[in-house]
Amino acid sequence: MLDNRGLVKKRLGEMGLGPRREEEILRELGDHLEDHADELGACGVARKEALREALNSVSDWPALRSEIILAETEEATMNHRTKVLWLPALCTLTLTNALLPVLHFAGFLPHFYWLSRGMSMGPFFTFYVPWLIALPFIGAGTAFWSQRAGGGVPHRLVAALAPAIIWLGIFLIILPLSLVLDRHVPLTLRLGAFVTYVVSWVLLPSIALLIGTAPFLRKPQPQS
Repeated sequence: MLDNRGLVKKRLGEMGLGPRREEEILRELGDHLEDHADELGACGVARKEALREALNSVSDWPALRSEIILAETEEATMNHRTKVLWLPALCTLTLTNALLPVLHFAGFLPHFYWLSRGMSMGPFFTFYVPWLIALPFIGAGTAFWSQRAGGGVPHRLVAALAPAIIWLGIFLIILPLSLVLDRHVPLTLRLGAFVTYVVSWVLLPSIALLIGTAPFLRKPQPQS
């Protein structure tokens, strides 16, 4: 098997993936070729010839080398992005949304400011003060997590603002749908509702999250 790994290494060349990872790849390929040679040997092919046929079963070694390097590079990139962006963003999104029913159950109710004309009830701003007070701490924790994982300033910023970004995306989807489906509702009312929702659930939370994130945006990124 040691000879098989040596032959595989000779054909693949240096891959620049680190000694440990390259040794794992060579071992996996060596095991695969060994199994192929055993299958040929079971069919009556001489051992030396079976090993040669197993090696020749790979028609393009440089192409295989390129595929391995590409796969390893993409995996490393995805693992890094997951640690510095996706996991902190998912945690922030979960905490901010879970905190709303918890506060409601604890008796902290939001304050509504209605925009009405005469007796008709129009759009309204929502001020959930206890929730907004908690958001800076969530933003700070998210930015700190991303920073410790090696994330840059854009990673920390996007991860912390994930809830506001998601809500903004939802509202941008709902607005065109309402223009098509709710044609009986006056356009000014729909646009007013859109503005108030953006202010209540995007702008104000963004400001609160940025307050907690700001100190970690000024700090230098630690070395990995």
